[in-house]
Amino acid sequence: MNKIHPYILTKTKISSGMQCQKKLWFDFHDPIIEKKNLQIYQGNKFGETVRKYYGEAADLTNKNTDLALSETAKIINDEKIKVIYEAAFLYSDTFINADVLLRKNNGWELLEAKSSLQHKEEYNEDIAIQSYIIKSSGIKLSSVKLIYLDDEFTYMGDGNYNGLIKEKELTEEILDKEKLVQSNIDKLKLIADKNFLNPKIEMGEHCNKPHPCIYIERCKNLLPKLPKSNKTPISILPYKGSELEKEYKEKNIHYLEDIPARELKKDSYRIIQDCHKNNKTWVSDEISDNLKKYDFPFYFMDFETIQQVVPIIKGTHAYYQLPFQWSVHKWNSLDEEIDDKSGKFFIDFDNQNIERNFIESLLEATGDKGTVFAHSASSEKAALKRISEKENFKDLSIKINKLILRVVDTLGIVKKNFYSPLFMGKYGLKIIVKAIPGFVNYEEEGNISSGTEAGIAWYICADKKTTKEEKEKQIKLLKEYCAKDTLALYYLIKYLIKK
Repeated sequence: MNKIHPYILTKTKISSGMQCQKKLWFDFHDPIIEKKNLQIYQGNKFGETVRKYYGEAADLTNKNTDLALSETAKIINDEKIKVIYEAAFLYSDTFINADVLLRKNNGWELLEAKSSLQHKEEYNEDIAIQSYIIKSSGIKLSSVKLIYLDDEFTYMGDGNYNGLIKEKELTEEILDKEKLVQSNIDKLKLIADKNFLNPKIEMGEHCNKPHPCIYIERCKNLLPKLPKSNKTPISILPYKGSELEKEYKEKNIHYLEDIPARELKKDSYRIIQDCHKNNKTWVSDEISDNLKKYDFPFYFMDFETIQQVVPIIKGTHAYYQLPFQWSVHKWNSLDEEIDDKSGKFFIDFDNQNIERNFIESLLEATGDKGTVFAHSASSEKAALKRISEKENFKDLSIKINKLILRVVDTLGIVKKNFYSPLFMGKYGLKIIVKAIPGFVNYEEEGNISSGTEAGIAWYICADKKTTKEEKEKQIKLLKEYCAKDTLALYYLIKYLIKK
């Protein structure tokens, strides 16, 4: 019968408790099951690259706890083994995996991998936990290093990643932090006890440092409640809402509707207040005429891009924002009706000519005349500008720059001309569609509903191990998601023109 190795803490849980003990309490007693996380896919991709980079090794990746511990105990003393990936250690009820151990100088070198472009101070505490547990397990560490991504590396193809990874020596730098690890373990272990009460910790800056806490909404729900009301929180006002909420709280004013209108300095704030006070939608008198100055045909355009943590396209670098999908709907005149079947699209993942195929097909789809609408268009414009400035796109740079000049940002149009109480101070397209005629539903079960989920789909489709069936499923979902955005833009502009 296999020996079971129980443990209480992990490196992740210690880090969680160091950020906030209430966060750790939830981790132990009432955890949230998180949705798929893009950062996990990014980290896994970097982890694969790290394992290839440091060569042949004893690889314990994805081994269960007991097997990883027993295998580590066997191979750590085997002189023939020079590299170990994901070696496992258990000490003081705390379990950790080491990203890379290299046999060096009659001991081992610990390498902790972070899919980052720079060393961050928060990493030192994280690495100190690793080194303390390993040393306390009787292993001699000759040095401790951080490994991360070199922002000057450009991928030149053929799977050659020499120069992608940088190492930073931290052996001396983390010694003082190592001394605190045991006391933190002793303190944080207690929180796992079923009788340990949820700590009374007020919300503050720590809720988002070093990472946004997944339990923020729970903590907000624990705050003292105002009397039940149909009125609107002051905090919804764009940019300054939280600041104004604190200011008016001191005057015993808690709702947007109760602020004297003369005290709201911005016209936009007075409009928002009036819409909520009277439960009405506001559309500026000038919007229809302003929109009529734009030339038909109208094109509604949306891109999906992905930050490649590990670049796979020649000529790109770590965290390069790679455009991999576009959707375009064309509207020829006010008399024409368009639907979700009438759009055009492009989608690809790891083709070495992806950017050229992307831009050539987009230029064809948008022609050389007419107005191109995009929501929060700065991202689309930035993607087009990046491509136009590349040496190997000089032949297309004039056409691309002409396209950029035709792009109109619907976010700016809405902020100046349109507000509904359904917006609750926000201007995202997925919120706007709730207040206009036309049916675009982003909330269907199993569908892609955000840029983050689209990014995850890219990682799945770019993975050589993904089955053909799964890739086809993700492609279908991506096409539907991107087309919803461009169809929503059509409904938005049509609605505003007719108003």
